[in-house]
Amino acid sequence: MPRTARSAQPWLLQAVAGDRAAWEEVLARHGPTVWGICRRLAADPEDAYQAVWVKVFEALPRFDPGGVASLGTWIVTIAYRHLVDLHRRHQVRGQVVPMTEIPDPLPTADEVLERSRRTARLEWALGALPDPQRRVVVMHHLYGASLEDLAREEDVALGTVKSRLHRGRARLAQLLGGDR
Repeated sequence: MPRTARSAQPWLLQAVAGDRAAWEEVLARHGPTVWGICRRLAADPEDAYQAVWVKVFEALPRFDPGGVASLGTWIVTIAYRHLVDLHRRHQVRGQVVPMTEIPDPLPTADEVLERSRRTARLEWALGALPDPQRRVVVMHHLYGASLEDLAREEDVALGTVKSRLHRGRARLAQLLGGDR
């Protein structure tokens, strides 16, 4: 039997007319269903729940009590469409992050100064190493050359390259160990 505007519940007609108590009745009857949908499908269910109800109450005057859908089905459809829209927005735009949570990609002046000091100190310490040790340390640690390749290039035994690397590291640790 099709519903008509006359057979609709009086609280529904009052809600459409803007009666606050009738709106509370709509919330009491359909709120748990909307909350369940939001809780299961939304990243932030509280915000989604509130946004759905804002949409429902704004659209309530356009609801046709004599139409095909019941009020519950109509509200669930609004909730579902809202959540699909949220999902699509997040896929396109990504997660919205407040500006206060975005780290500044540029180093601060203090960080630049400290890095410059450390680099100058390392350059000084590398310059203080004997040439054979400096070549091995720089080529192995800064340019990723293997010890075997260094032995071949230096035309020395692998053990000699390892010994130069060990002595060079030890001397760098000694030179860089204290505050300067």
